Amino acid sequence: MRTPPPSPAARLRAIKRHVWLTPQRFLATCAPGLEDLLLTEVARLPGVALGERRTGAVAFSAPFDTVYAALLRLALAESLRWVVWSDAAATTSAMLFDQLGRARWPLWLPDESALTVRVRTSKSRLRDDAQLERTLRQALRAQGIETEADAPPMTAHLHLHHDRATVSLDAGGPLHRRRGDKWVSPTTIRETTAAALVRASGVLDPLDPPDLVCDPFCGSGTLAIETLEAWADAAPGRWLAAPLAASPSWKPERWAHARRTLGGEGHVPPEPPFLASDADRDAVTAARHNLERAGYGARARVAVARAQDLDLPALARTNGAQRPLLLANPPYGKEAAALGAPPRDLLRRLLSGARGWRFALLYPRPEDLDDLPGIELREVRTIVTGGLRNAILVGSVAGTRA
Repeated sequence: MRTPPPSPAARLRAIKRHVWLTPQRFLATCAPGLEDLLLTEVARLPGVALGERRTGAVAFSAPFDTVYAALLRLALAESLRWVVWSDAAATTSAMLFDQLGRARWPLWLPDESALTVRVRTSKSRLRDDAQLERTLRQALRAQGIETEADAPPMTAHLHLHHDRATVSLDAGGPLHRRRGDKWVSPTTIRETTAAALVRASGVLDPLDPPDLVCDPFCGSGTLAIETLEAWADAAPGRWLAAPLAASPSWKPERWAHARRTLGGEGHVPPEPPFLASDADRDAVTAARHNLERAGYGARARVAVARAQDLDLPALARTNGAQRPLLLANPPYGKEAAALGAPPRDLLRRLLSGARGWRFALLYPRPEDLDDLPGIELREVRTIVTGGLRNAILVGSVAGTRA
């Protein structure tokens, strides 16, 4: 039996009471291995009362209005979910339907939406994803919420773990895609991964920042853009079109206010310079396009060059740099072979010529730097990106620049 949808006035009163005036639960996901960095970002958000590290995520409680700041300011989050219903016992489909029927769906979902349902189960008796999705949709229809193809798109995540069910709504879509007009290359990395490497590198260190940054494997320019964004203190999510805007709980005026106060372009300091290069001409073309579109075309010098041909000490001298930083996602596997050297040899050759340089690298095999003279490896952070094991390596190369 269907329950008629509430009147607009009744819905608004319920939203004020149960959403706007009540602490809400959120889940920010990230690449496994970056949880502590993401937790630091979450703790800086306004109103966050509690943050909890999980594998590949940070759960936190905050007022609903915190969602606007989170969407704008979280640089490392792959997604942001609003947990609307949780920890309900569900050992049979009938029990799940009964539990879902008690939730306040009209407060969270519009009467019509192009709803995508993503199901995940672990250690639970209910394992049929298709049946679980049907049960959720039936519970929604019972409260007057319909799925229409031409309605605003939204995504609901139904997760069963140890026979307990949780439903969350995707607030921002894939946050690792900053902009939809980005040109890519075969070695393009996620913006969120690049942001993590930038923050681990020390480019924002107020006491000892680099005075020159060089990326000799720049690909489509993701690391350059994320570095310049970090220097400018620009909001990563300022281009975002949030799917949660279709929710009746969303306040457009609060989103507009947050974008004005938290989502500005920031400012870009005149120094240090950023030097980007790649052996792939198409990648360099993409990098130049992306830097221009992001407003940083004049802030990075981009060139076609092989990494093994760069004279890093000469670059430091030419730019008067005393604290140069090598910031890169070195190729490995087939990409390295295409440059004429095994990945280990290519990286060791580059670092052997980087006397006096610091480095922050995204590279999966730290053991490839073993026994390389002059290398001081200060941090090895194992992460998982796109289902593949990788690592952030931070260190320095001893010696003076010749």
